[in-house]
Amino acid sequence: MIIPQNNIITNDKVPQDPEYKNLRIVRYQSDRNAQNNYNGRTYQFQHEYADYTVLKTTISRKGGSKNYRLVASVHPNLKTFVDIVRYDPADPPIDDYYALGMKIAHDQTQSDFKGQKKQNALDFKNYLLEGIRGHRTLYLPPITGWQAKSVFDKTIFVSFDESDPNAMYGELYLPKRPIMQADGQTQTAALFQVAKTIDAINAGALESLVVTLEIELNVSEREAGQSFADRNGRGSKKNKNLVINLDTSSALSRLRADAIEGTVFQGRIADGRTTGTSETATSNIVDLSTMEQMLLNVISNGRIKQENFKHHHIEHFLPYAKEFISLLDELFAKDWLENTPRNLDPFRKLYTHGWPFVLKALAKAYHQSRLDVLAPLAAAIGTEKEIHDASKNIEEKYIEQVALKKEEIKKQPDVNFEELKKRLQNIDWLRYRKHWISLTGYKLKDGKKKTFKLKNGEEKVVGQAQNTPTIIDAVTKKILSNSWEDLCKEVDEPLK
Repeated sequence: MIIPQNNIITNDKVPQDPEYKNLRIVRYQSDRNAQNNYNGRTYQFQHEYADYTVLKTTISRKGGSKNYRLVASVHPNLKTFVDIVRYDPADPPIDDYYALGMKIAHDQTQSDFKGQKKQNALDFKNYLLEGIRGHRTLYLPPITGWQAKSVFDKTIFVSFDESDPNAMYGELYLPKRPIMQADGQTQTAALFQVAKTIDAINAGALESLVVTLEIELNVSEREAGQSFADRNGRGSKKNKNLVINLDTSSALSRLRADAIEGTVFQGRIADGRTTGTSETATSNIVDLSTMEQMLLNVISNGRIKQENFKHHHIEHFLPYAKEFISLLDELFAKDWLENTPRNLDPFRKLYTHGWPFVLKALAKAYHQSRLDVLAPLAAAIGTEKEIHDASKNIEEKYIEQVALKKEEIKKQPDVNFEELKKRLQNIDWLRYRKHWISLTGYKLKDGKKKTFKLKNGEEKVVGQAQNTPTIIDAVTKKILSNSWEDLCKEVDEPLK
């Protein structure tokens, strides 16, 4: 049906509601005339398909009553999200952005997607793809964006449910203009990237992947900057061990669980809730963060990050992770007593192998002992994207890249696994030995060497246990060096 032009209700005739920051609202539920006009499609905005995106939305007033924010909450699929937002923070539409008068807020709040931030976006993209492939459940936080004040007058809301005085449900006619992120820039950039992948398209993720988007309406440049500052300048960092413990679906978590099964480490890793790994605490051998770094050292000599290790890598590295953990179990389980007898000192007070810096060094030494097989496997991580054959899945691409790396990398270990094991069996690991103090240094008290007494009454020098890259690398190099036998001497550090 064609509506006569003189019967069309123009957008400027839609009433503005002062209780909702003068948002133009068609009161479908409470106003019979408005309902009839909407059903009869007599409003101008109902015919401007090119200018608006129509969304089922909850409009709410958030925050304090004097300075509330007007927020539209929507749950679009991936395709609709890209259509709504339009603003890819990794590739911003600068020309369009100038037109919206948000240049100041853009310069203040949008970081360039270079270096680490670019890598973070890639990591988030891979996380999303793991969910799309069914490897994990996706837990996506809401993305918060804002719409510029300059287009607010054109925004129209049709209220179907007005029963809540601070929120209404209905249809939002949102002008097709970019939405800039106040929170969730990296996630947004990753979603834009994923939307272009063959994996997402073939899996139907453009229609099935659903996100939550909260759009703050009628936002000025100053308010945009304040919103960003408030969201990103408050709060505290989470306990890393607790995060690792809760992230049970990550590939590295699964590798860890399989590698430690049946060994001394099972049930004795601090997770952020249990007791820690201090000198006198003996319930746990390491914490999750240390174990994670040990495994990354086994895998790649510490060159890759946790988020780069994926599920399709697990089967290739698991035999070596198990071999390393089993080696530690065989050599040191007898010393890592959970319940210390009264006549003995806690194991971390006695042995260097109870401390993270040594365990991480041993993992790096192990990697070097299996360099011929681990170097190509590690070098292929993250290179799957270099193969552009859409007919191959991610694991096939990885296997192909491993084959290429084997041709490129012809490294052989200077100290093989059998030789490394022999050395570790012969090293004296007591912390107060002179060879360990020469590597780690000693603690000071009143300008002198700090000492302690063993349960048998003997006085010894307290060695440092600094968990730093310098000390870790120094220990690794010493174990693999031609002078490794220095570590076998039964000579204590002099007390003075």
